[in-house]
Amino acid sequence: MNFLLPQGIGDSVWALHKVQAVRDALDPGGQIVIALAGSHRSQLETRAIDFVNRFAFVDRTVMRPFGIHTEPYVSDEGRYNYIADGWYDFHATEGRYCALMPNGPLERGVRLEDWLPQYDINWRIFDDFRISPDERAYADALHARLGDYAVFYPGPLHGNTDNGHNRNALWGPVDWLDLSRRIRRELGLRIAVVGAPYDAPYYELFIRPWLNGDGASWANLIGKTNIGQLYAVTSRAEFVISYQAGVGIVATYLGTPTAIWWRPAGDSISPNEFLSFDERMASGWVPPAVLDAGKHLPLYYGRHDAGYIMDEVRRRGWA
Repeated sequence: MNFLLPQGIGDSVWALHKVQAVRDALDPGGQIVIALAGSHRSQLETRAIDFVNRFAFVDRTVMRPFGIHTEPYVSDEGRYNYIADGWYDFHATEGRYCALMPNGPLERGVRLEDWLPQYDINWRIFDDFRISPDERAYADALHARLGDYAVFYPGPLHGNTDNGHNRNALWGPVDWLDLSRRIRRELGLRIAVVGAPYDAPYYELFIRPWLNGDGASWANLIGKTNIGQLYAVTSRAEFVISYQAGVGIVATYLGTPTAIWWRPAGDSISPNEFLSFDERMASGWVPPAVLDAGKHLPLYYGRHDAGYIMDEVRRRGWA
């Protein structure tokens, strides 16, 4: 059975939680072929294909040029307008694809299990996520070199400057540095900073120049890991502090205590139009067992600071 999913790692993984149940209901015993909606093979899209292909229940992943938004692109309430869940046709040789778009309900505050409630959710899909022994050995070697560490994912340049959850730098380089110093001083941990190659400009232009003597406490892995190595590194960490993206979302699903930054509701992530999400989205995709264990911490730019994070890390026993 063919599925059409959003192409981002965080977006696609939400849909994957119900792919098997939909297949079992509509095409019992059929293969699962995932089409990620994208226009070209960028670095981001290539990593997304690698990510989805690591699930044992996925038979094949491809990229397909298909728009997942309707007009108007943004609704009057300030939410993205996505195409409806259901069947869509490509040209004759491609056949039909079942689109699964959990983002719309999540952005309106609906929990993931309550999206398409007629299909059961599988909270254990990461039991079928493949990280190779060599990729895990990469994380073991990092731990042997650093000792116990926390992971930072600062995110991309645009998302921290002019368009995204941290637009106008509500949380900036000095804040990352302050948090890292407290983690080092109070918890004895070093910092592994991660990201894809396209995340490097923000780190190189805005964070690295501030490190000075603190640089010895940071290990820069940005652009140096594949998907398996990245999530082996987050799985080996004491905890993860992440920009809102696949790094923190997947780390959460893999069981690492994780805090993820979001923009407060009512404060637009876009400078050109009002675009804001219900704050319930911050935890609406998190498995109940993870919430009950206190391993998920939503953070909001402009509302929380390093002191709050450190208090929560200690209170929750993350390190």
